[in-house]
Amino acid sequence: MDKKSFRYDTLESIDPNKSQLINFEKILRSEKLELVAEKLVESTFVEQHFMRKDAIDRLLDFAYFKVQTGAYHVIHMAYPTKRMHDHELEAKIKQLINELLYPEIVLRVLKYFTRNIHESDTNLYIANLVESEEIIQSCYQTFNLLKKDIFIYNTEQKSLNVKMIQQFSPQSDYRLSLPLDACARLKYVLEFFYIKQNVKHIYTPNDIKMYVAAS
Repeated sequence: MDKKSFRYDTLESIDPNKSQLINFEKILRSEKLELVAEKLVESTFVEQHFMRKDAIDRLLDFAYFKVQTGAYHVIHMAYPTKRMHDHELEAKIKQLINELLYPEIVLRVLKYFTRNIHESDTNLYIANLVESEEIIQSCYQTFNLLKKDIFIYNTEQKSLNVKMIQQFSPQSDYRLSLPLDACARLKYVLEFFYIKQNVKHIYTPNDIKMYVAAS
């Protein structure tokens, strides 16, 4: 590869064999979204490092940064979030997440929500970009899956499903992958979805309770 001719603001940069640097802002403004999505998905097939973020993961990181530096957008005081200043860029990222990168985006969104341990309220920055009912359905199904793991006694065994979604090594510290914590983070996101848009046909507030009243 001729390094002098290589540019980080073209579709060519979406290739882990060539670069880990991608100028998403320039690419999204200048390239057709369908081509960007195709290149992002292709790049995940050649990524050789299981523990390393792929190009779709880094797109979510870029989206998070743009939202984090944006303006507050509060639809409910208990669920504060933000929106990008650039609504045109925001619309393009929404189209990628909700349409063009489905279904590959689903695992990355779930990984993002379950990995965000220390600032889990900021999961709403990404959740506010999600409109696809298929992605929301996947979040709800994952919540139900992990809720069952809460009652497994063995700590290493009970954390395996969370680690799989987080893409952590099975030998990693189980305290970073407890299903109770992961469920709490997903519940917060699901509550936000319920306020943000009509998802009553997918789940209700009763469906995402973390407890059952004693009889």
